[in-house]
Amino acid sequence: MEAKNQAAVHTWYPAKFGADSVVPLRTIAEAVATWPEYATAVAARLDVHDKVVVCAPHGLDDLLNEVWRRNPTRVSPETSRQRLARHRPAERWSGVRVVA
Repeated sequence: MEAKNQAAVHTWYPAKFGADSVVPLRTIAEAVATWPEYATAVAARLDVHDKVVVCAPHGLDDLLNEVWRRNPTRVSPETSRQRLARHRPAERWSGVRVVA
């Protein structure tokens, strides 16, 4: 995901997803916190000392424990069902547990 994409999400998200308007995001952490599932709401970067800095506003538990859970911040139950049908996580990764 590109920073410019996140910076402009308020300009394209409602038209693309038929959703309510979105307020402009001020930080990468705000943007990451809205990603569709908690396990995917994680970003990493190298700092000036080449150390990895992780941004995980909802924590890393779902990612590390292979849990697919909807992030209600921006994803409706219907959109989540559509994503589940499209991505089929439990079929693709045998250890994934889907939490409705």
